[in-house]
Amino acid sequence: MTLFVKRFLLLLLLAMLLVPAIQAQLHFSKEAGLNGAFTLAPRPRLGWDSLQAGTYQPALEQYLTDHLGFRPYLVRLRNQLSFWLFRVARTPDVVVGRAGVLFQPGPVASYQGRDLLPAAEVRFRVRRLRAVQRALHRRGVELLFVLAPAKARFEPENLPAHLRPPAGTLTNYDQFTRALRADSVALLDFVPVFAHWKTTRPYPLFPRGGAHWSGYGATLAADTLLRRLEALGHLRFPEVRTVGPPRLVRALDSLRGTDNDLSWLLNLVEQPEATPLAYRQLAFAPPRPGQTRPSALLVGDSFTWGLMQFSPYVQREFADDTRFWYYNHAVHVPDSVYHDTGETAGRLELRQQLESRRFVLLLFTEHNLTENEFGFTDQVYHLYHPHTAPDRAAIDRLALQLRGRATWEAQTKNPDGAAQRARQQAHDLFDRQQLR
Repeated sequence: MTLFVKRFLLLLLLAMLLVPAIQAQLHFSKEAGLNGAFTLAPRPRLGWDSLQAGTYQPALEQYLTDHLGFRPYLVRLRNQLSFWLFRVARTPDVVVGRAGVLFQPGPVASYQGRDLLPAAEVRFRVRRLRAVQRALHRRGVELLFVLAPAKARFEPENLPAHLRPPAGTLTNYDQFTRALRADSVALLDFVPVFAHWKTTRPYPLFPRGGAHWSGYGATLAADTLLRRLEALGHLRFPEVRTVGPPRLVRALDSLRGTDNDLSWLLNLVEQPEATPLAYRQLAFAPPRPGQTRPSALLVGDSFTWGLMQFSPYVQREFADDTRFWYYNHAVHVPDSVYHDTGETAGRLELRQQLESRRFVLLLFTEHNLTENEFGFTDQVYHLYHPHTAPDRAAIDRLALQLRGRATWEAQTKNPDGAAQRARQQAHDLFDRQQLR
């Protein structure tokens, strides 16, 4: 090896070491940040206490790692090589399936039955839903439980082979749909509907790079939802017309709404090719005689956004005071830009919010069935079935019994926590007895 080559290699090595450090300080080259929800480590403060505790050094190391020059590009390059060579995503939020189809891990686990609830818990939850439905019906409000289709269940053939469950695997979807129908809870289950459309509709109902129903699938679902509500509420919505053929989109940067929400998380140098998606062109007519825009309260997960992002179904077909309680927490005005009112559902007067509506819609997908409707059903149930003084006394006695059965360690190390857990268990057991 000649002296010139040695010097060249030494200079190249020094450049590789120094240029990222210079970029971190001067930012002489504009860098695009990484996609996703994460927090960059803050610069730690040097102090005697942090040096003694040994926390300053690892904190400084993490800060320098997070702020290294060209880090976003280097991360994308690493991710791209993993995706090309091994079809592996370097984020825990994405599973790569056949033909580059992307899935979320949570819905895959639910489809595998890994989050299965006890049958008694499902029966209790459904009986409480039935009680809430009846209480609202007596006040002129109709409740509808809507199950959105999970992508893993919709196209299991594109899951990696090792993630496909055996035929006949019991899941929460199976348990809940059987119990909801057996107890006559108003249900709109989109799983069999989408399974039928899969073989009869000409355009994709789920995007290759997205977790939610496609813009095309969401508008078909919205049409079906309106027809179901018309039958349930004995009313007619304003007319929605199709105007011309759907608009086909092939470019990734032209996809709308949630149609690319998983590809975006991969943080690749070159985004994977998108399956052409269709967007229906719709016209929304004003109400005519005999038609109405009813007020509704929607409580649901992220699938609910599809009913307002791709086409303004919720905005145009429902009254202006309609609201969406995202995961029963953040209160949103239905629109296409996630308009957060700044309010939280827990701070609103629940009775007024319910009884000023014509419909209450609970819209969830399979992997959120374990989440107890994010507390909504429990709140409404106790609004209309409050505990009496004898009830509270019975709960107190039951809580004392449960607390006495707790381990000595739990009672001594965290007595307040043990008391709170016993109280909640007593509360739930009492409600289960009342709903038998």
